[in-house]
Amino acid sequence: MKNSYTLVINPGSTSRKYAVYDGEECIARLHFEHQDGRVVCGRWHGDYHDKVDFDPEALRFATKLASEQLEELGVVGEGRRIAHVAMRVVAPSSEFLHHRKLTPSVVKLLESLKQRAPLHIAATLEELTYVRKHFPAADVYGISDSAFHITKPDYAWNYGLPIEDADKHDIKRFGYHGLSLASAVEALVAADKLAKRVVICHLGGGASVTAVHNGRSLDSTMGYSPLEGLIMATRSGSIDAAATRDLKRALGLQDAGMEEYLYKHSGLLGLSNLSDDIRDLLRAERDGHHLARLALRTYIHSVRKGIGQMAGAMGGVDVLVFTGTVGERSVVMRRRIADGLAYLDMTLDVDHNHACTKPEGVECISKLAASRPVYVVPVNEERQMALAVQSLLT
Repeated sequence: MKNSYTLVINPGSTSRKYAVYDGEECIARLHFEHQDGRVVCGRWHGDYHDKVDFDPEALRFATKLASEQLEELGVVGEGRRIAHVAMRVVAPSSEFLHHRKLTPSVVKLLESLKQRAPLHIAATLEELTYVRKHFPAADVYGISDSAFHITKPDYAWNYGLPIEDADKHDIKRFGYHGLSLASAVEALVAADKLAKRVVICHLGGGASVTAVHNGRSLDSTMGYSPLEGLIMATRSGSIDAAATRDLKRALGLQDAGMEEYLYKHSGLLGLSNLSDDIRDLLRAERDGHHLARLALRTYIHSVRKGIGQMAGAMGGVDVLVFTGTVGERSVVMRRRIADGLAYLDMTLDVDHNHACTKPEGVECISKLAASRPVYVVPVNEERQMALAVQSLLT
């Protein structure tokens, strides 16, 4: 129907992104993020762009604010409406390896899985409540952040557990960041730079490294949940189950408390005892803060290990990709990570890397004659979500 749009909602660890699509064309965007103790909303509609400040708690009400901002910008109203809403779903379950319309029965299924990933699924269900309230006439679709990994071979799905138990209780290495990965692959294809063996480093609030073989996922550092794998901003990354058991006992925590501890109080934040923001830690490191230095070095070590794992899974690597907020913007972190990758024939060009802080397309930051290609690729997860809705409608 003409003037019936799709609203894409993409909540990140530290931000909220909203985009309005007319088919495959983005006609408006909103981006809420923390800046200097405030929440700033960047607003785009056609050629118009501005920023609006809100109080620090605004992210809690971002969907309500998004509804108001879209009306204020003239995106909706007077015959123009939001007909479909796309929400990212992060859920450790074979039931959510595909994109699905969030019917009452599907929502009930998602609610039944809440104990598997309380923090992520509870947030999704809460967001759904706001969506139903502020966009009551819209159909809502759950877009799987694991769907990209459905192509993994059987040996990359399992832990070393009795297979009957793993199958019965659906304990599998589902993988995440699929929307980012799909966008990166699409960008590489469009630029004619997709090689046979690509390692993609998604480095943001969450972080993962994925082996992409012939454009398809072969393996990833993330497994059953988005906690597994690399050290992240506030997540611990992989940790021995025995260590978790002993720490839980020592701290007197119940299951929910332990999960919050590993998801929200660990990673860079826990290691540095200062901040989960790479920029803060780099400044503190320059000022002699030894825990900031330790946190950064541990993070870099974790990413390098992930790259090595994924290269090993494919028998080598032809192209390395950085994406995500840190991967796209942090000159220093890309350089430090790549400094340990000479054994993979990866060497950055200092000038090209330094110049790449806000890439608008696929940008090469490696030495052309002395290195395999290293690209920085800005991803568009919102476009992938809009395309997923279109695929469900046709």
